[in-house]
Amino acid sequence: MEELLIRLLKYYNLTYEDYLKIKDESIDYSFLSFLLSNKDFLKSKEIIKESIKNNEKIIIYGDYDCDGIMSTSIIYNLIKKEDDYKCGFYIPFREKDGYGITKENIDMFLSLDYKLFILVDNGITLKENVDYIISKGAKVIIIDHHEIIKEKEANPTSLIHWYKIDEIKENISAGALSFLFSYVYLNGNVDEYLLSLGGISLISDLMPLSSLFNHKIVKLALKAINKNKFNEICLLINKFNDINEEDISSYLVPKVNSVGRIIKDNSLFNVVRYFLIDKTKNINVYLDYINSVNNKRKQLLTDFENFEMNIDDTLPYLLLILDIEEGISGLLANRFLEKYSKPTFILIKTKNNTYKGSARSKIGFNIVSFLKENSDIFLAFGGHEFAGGFELKLENLNKLKERLLTYSSQNKFKKEEKKSIEFKLNEINKNSFDLISSFAPFGKDFPKPLLKIEDISTLSLKFSKDKNHIITKISFDSSLIYFNYPSEMLNKNKINLFGYLSLNKFNGHISYQFKAIDYEIYLEYIEN
Repeated sequence: MEELLIRLLKYYNLTYEDYLKIKDESIDYSFLSFLLSNKDFLKSKEIIKESIKNNEKIIIYGDYDCDGIMSTSIIYNLIKKEDDYKCGFYIPFREKDGYGITKENIDMFLSLDYKLFILVDNGITLKENVDYIISKGAKVIIIDHHEIIKEKEANPTSLIHWYKIDEIKENISAGALSFLFSYVYLNGNVDEYLLSLGGISLISDLMPLSSLFNHKIVKLALKAINKNKFNEICLLINKFNDINEEDISSYLVPKVNSVGRIIKDNSLFNVVRYFLIDKTKNINVYLDYINSVNNKRKQLLTDFENFEMNIDDTLPYLLLILDIEEGISGLLANRFLEKYSKPTFILIKTKNNTYKGSARSKIGFNIVSFLKENSDIFLAFGGHEFAGGFELKLENLNKLKERLLTYSSQNKFKKEEKKSIEFKLNEINKNSFDLISSFAPFGKDFPKPLLKIEDISTLSLKFSKDKNHIITKISFDSSLIYFNYPSEMLNKNKINLFGYLSLNKFNGHISYQFKAIDYEIYLEYIEN
């Protein structure tokens, strides 16, 4: 068998030179220096500086998801830090405002004499509204990463978009773009708190970490978080050491997103205030607020999951019309998707007598393709292969059901093939763990490597006292673990196990565990 490093390089389709860039532990920001001559960044910097010089009011208009919160916080902190200039900021309300800056809010800010609008994580498709702002004598800077639609493309005073940066080859979050702008605004210096927020946004918005550029930003952000132990980040995770990308995605991101999902009053802005650099703020007040909102979000989900519903299990899709908070419809769609393994559409009736919907799917049923093919029945829609949102007139509900029936019958879920790396029991050790860890951080398009150990005799397995878990000692500091293993597995003589390598610390002893998550029958055994 090839050495583990070669197997990992093949798994990720990387060259050895790429790997050396990934594993580089030095804190070197010189790879960002190309930005210092970027005309769009320099123009945006000049516009802000001029507005400050002229004492003009500046409003930062963000979005209600984690990327939008991070972007807003970065730009606000940047201007406050460098020029001690107080801006305004606004996070739109999911139900009342929807995505992007509205005409009503534009008029409100114009009436308050705001002269510079900085749109972060929104704006690139708001041509009419941006034109309107400029026609009133105000300026607009857009920092956005969403898809550019030619007929809807806005023409702001200045635009920062990853697509216009030749050196960046793949999508990058608005928060990361905001951090990159801070690097230029600070004349090539890095504020590690703003870097940390930018890295969080890359994780939260599921940007591709197969991109070496994105990977480097996240890696440096995690280093900055663990070095500085920023309270705003560590307190939300409830952890101050060895914070990794899984801690960010599992604990911090859902809490930040929960506020934009369910809050309908001005306390929504507390989630940004929490991340602002302000020595006078009582961080615990905002922390308690975010945690309480997150607990409410979890309870709402639990209540609806336990609610008895008449679900037609005979259809090849799932469509439910529910009286729930709009912000949790996507989360609920995810839960039902996993439970029923069918394309899932959750609809909510709005005050405007329309349905707003969230859709979730898996490989085989492409949501954005379905929405585009049936665009005639939707008032608005957007999304990607596995997740989408839309608005529908009430009278088009039956059409939606009919077309869903046809499309889901013809586009059934495909079984996902497990891409894995061959692994041996004697490789469950520190060297293997350190080597795999050198590829981190892991994320979208760059997952933690799934390992496959073949030809395991089920008779060799050892169990916990209650027999519910497999805990098999391999050596003094290594073991094979399978929590809540499927009982039918023991009916097979030989199996292959899929899982991940992890480090375990207990009573001062460090050991390495292969944590199994799935199994299959050993094929050579079947052939014999």
